[in-house]
Amino acid sequence: MEIAERSRARVQERLARLEQEFGSTPVDQTTFSVGGEAYQRAVERSREGQVDVHAFVHNESGDVLLSDADGSWEIPKGQTRGAERPAAAVERVVTETAGVACTIRDAVRATICGVRNETDSDAETVYRLSIVFDAEINSAKLDSDAAETADDVDASIRWDDASDVAVAELV
Repeated sequence: MEIAERSRARVQERLARLEQEFGSTPVDQTTFSVGGEAYQRAVERSREGQVDVHAFVHNESGDVLLSDADGSWEIPKGQTRGAERPAAAVERVVTETAGVACTIRDAVRATICGVRNETDSDAETVYRLSIVFDAEINSAKLDSDAAETADDVDASIRWDDASDVAVAELV
């Protein structure tokens, strides 16, 4: 029960910090099974205290930012690094993946993910936290440093109406 207890405690600690920073945020819980390699990544990310972060970034018209992730359009997402706050991670991830700066408005929801190893039924469930944030773009212009970062990762972006199919599939 060592992995399960430690990872559950880390998730509870991060949820408490999220509540201090943003107030009450809806929390869901889900459990799913993954292959052995993905399970080991989940264990490592849990040990490192990483949180998965996702951002709904809106422009002045209310459209949602999507970035090209290997041929599919997604909202910006990533993980925290070290002791980085999840909100700071979102701002970094949006700049790195889309080349734009944003300001966090709120934490929309948090999901506690129980990850099981489908190839080893005796392996403990590892718990991870995923947080979705609502943000607004700081400027419609790319700054030169962010543009270079975006060019380095060959990022493309587009803005979709929040009711469009591509955005609706992400909610």
